[in-house]
This record gives sequence, structure tokens and C-alpha cells, in this order.
Amino acid sequence: MQPSCEALTLNVDELRPSVTLLVDQSGSMREGYPTRDSPETRWSLVRQALLDPMSGVVKSLDHSVQFGLTFYTSHNGFSGGACPILSEVRSATGNYESIAALYDSSLPDDDTPTGPAVAQVVKEMLAFNHKGPQVLLLVTDGDADTCNVPDPQLGQADAITAVAAAYTLGIDFYVLGISSDISGDNLQQLANAGKGKRIDAKWGVDPDAAQPFQASSSVAGVTAQLRDILLRVPLCEVELDRDVDAAEVKNGRVSVDGKRLVYGDPDGFQLADSRHLRIVGKGCDALRSSGKRLSVRISCGN
Repeated sequence: MQPSCEALTLNVDELRPSVTLLVDQSGSMREGYPTRDSPETRWSLVRQALLDPMSGVVKSLDHSVQFGLTFYTSHNGFSGGACPILSEVRSATGNYESIAALYDSSLPDDDTPTGPAVAQVVKEMLAFNHKGPQVLLLVTDGDADTCNVPDPQLGQADAITAVAAAYTLGIDFYVLGISSDISGDNLQQLANAGKGKRIDAKWGVDPDAAQPFQASSSVAGVTAQLRDILLRVPLCEVELDRDVDAAEVKNGRVSVDGKRLVYGDPDGFQLADSRHLRIVGKGCDALRSSGKRLSVRISCGN
């Protein structure tokens, strides 16, 4: 059977990575960091690392990445009503002012239903039907609880399940721990689940372990860790509507603003996997700097 024509013409903004920052809004984010009597709180540390006008990662990448922000908490789980409670700005380029406004109008609140929050945000991300990479970056300062049992913090299994589901649905997941209150083992398990790795694998010991991120004691250190995470986000990938193989792609046509790219060329495009094309080298540079439209035609007869 002749494969169906795969034809896409996309505005470049549609390809920019969508990064949702899922930030813990629990009451413990009021605590000082690195010690509880430090003048810098966990909440303010994250705010500066994300939004500082000179060095914050959202400000510096605002026009090349679609950033969104979601705070999550609950008021004693389901006993307090809705759970999780989410406050959100959906992802978009040029979103710095909206994200800063939400952060500055919000304060640390109550509980930490991480699993339900991840599940709800992933559902919203998929409904957005974004053609570029979708990334969920969890920033949390403590172990998870659940909507049914907000105290004690027994929500790790639910969080792992939600994060693993995000991975199977194509969401690229990272986690950054803001304090030693989230145990190293729990942080490692979440990182592993988000990359489809063995839950018990250890970073630095097992070659297939995912890297967990733990906050340093300074704004500059947290900013550097956030940049490290975001540098791993592919900036020039496009999701196709169906699976394709290398033979189809080799004979297809991919162009940026009418200029054809060559399959397999270091400045052209590649097949990242059966559902994603990756624009590389100067082709990616063109998309990021001045490109307006990407056209893809695979098995379309020309």
C-alpha cells in the first residue's frame, strides 16, 4: 500500500519548544535556603533564577522557547475542596511579563500533591497539540503527598506513576529539587521515571540512570542548573502526524522559507525517530535566527 502523504507547513513559532515550569507552591517554600534561617527563601530563589531581568532563564530565552508556568498545591487534599489547585500561564513565546505577574501575585500555600499535578498538567499539554518538543520541568522542595492523604508525605508512588505516564506520552521530563527536604532517592526515582529508566538506577553508578538535579545554595547555581536542563531541549524538532521510515524521508522534501534541506547532511535534516524530524546545523540556525516557515512533504509524489 502506498503510504499516505505527510504534508506540513508550519510557522516557526509552532516548532519552538514548549517548556512548562511546574513549581511546588507548598508552605515549605517559605523556608530559608540553604538553611532555614537564611534570608533567601526557596520561593525567592526560584523566582530569581527564572525571572531576574539580567540572568533569569525565562528572560534570556523568552523568544526562542515557549515558556509556561504552573503552580500547584492543595488545601489539605480533597478535604479542602479541589485537588490539585493549579495557577497557570499557558506556554507561549514572549511570555516573560505574564509569568512574572503570576509569580509576583502568588505566595507559598499548603500541600504538595505532585502526582495529581503532573497528571493534570500533562493532560493540558497534550490537548495543546504542539508540533515542537514538549518539556515538563518540575521544581519542588519536598516529598510528594496525595489528594487523599495530604499528611504524611506518602505520594512518591503516585508521582512516579504520573511521571512515567508523561514519558510514555512523549513529554520530556526533568526534576529540580530545591532543598534537602526531598530525599535523594525520591528525586532520583522521579528523574528515572521521566526518562523511562529503571527506577532503582543511580546517577554516577549505573550507566542508564537519568540525572536528577539538586539546587545549589545560590541563585547563580540554580540558574546554571536550569540552563543545563534547558540546553538539553531540542530546539529544531518537528513531530509528524504518522510514523515514517528512513526510505520515505530520504525521498521527501523539507525546506525552510523555500530553501530545500538535504537529508543526512550536517546542515540539513535527520530522522530523529519514526515520528520526529530533526533539523540540524545551519538548517537549525536558519530556523532559530530568521526562519518563518518550515515545509515538510513525505510520500506526496514530489
